[in-house]
Amino acid sequence: MKSKNNKPIIICALLVAMGQIVYSQGFVNLDFEDATVAPTPINEYGGSVDPAIAFPGWTVGGSGTYVLYNDQTLGSPAVSLMGPTFPSATGYTPLQGSYSVLIYYDNPSILQQPTLSQTGMIPPGTQSINFLVGNGESDAAVALNGVNIPLVSISGGRMAGNISAFAGSVAQLTFSTSNNRVGDNFLYFDGIQFSTSSVPEPSEFALGTIGALLLGIRRWQRS
Repeated sequence: MKSKNNKPIIICALLVAMGQIVYSQGFVNLDFEDATVAPTPINEYGGSVDPAIAFPGWTVGGSGTYVLYNDQTLGSPAVSLMGPTFPSATGYTPLQGSYSVLIYYDNPSILQQPTLSQTGMIPPGTQSINFLVGNGESDAAVALNGVNIPLVSISGGRMAGNISAFAGSVAQLTFSTSNNRVGDNFLYFDGIQFSTSSVPEPSEFALGTIGALLLGIRRWQRS
């Protein structure tokens, strides 16, 4: 009796295993420095750009979203890479390194706002995620596997959120805007980090701020 050919089964198993290995890899290009776009001169616009060279490792989402380089729309949803020569014609300056990212639109009725997402392994032991924001940006929205992550402002011009529930798992990380206001909704950000430090409660921030103010007043009075 002849044995059955198990090659198709073995091949399928290998493909599944390879897929698991790919998705269990960590996140890449969290500082957006892997862009391979040709730099625009200072104070000039760049225009449309291939997302594969502007945001390696990331996926741009949202129906009708423009992908731009050193450029903006007049309100249409867009994800724009800014840098490396600053300022560009848009007037943006870097938050760190050579490149930062702007997510922007001004129509809160849009059902699919612009997003930037990536799937990877959240490092084991991770307690929080944090990232740099421009101008104390409050429009930031972060989600993991579609679950919104509450954010708070922390020191160093950063925002942070508790993602301990996702530590050690594969998840899709998505950045967008909170859509909390009529008119401009934008997020200028950079330097995404996974941290083993927990996010302080808002009350702790308040107490810390009050303490710093009291200490400053005492030093001023003594001087």
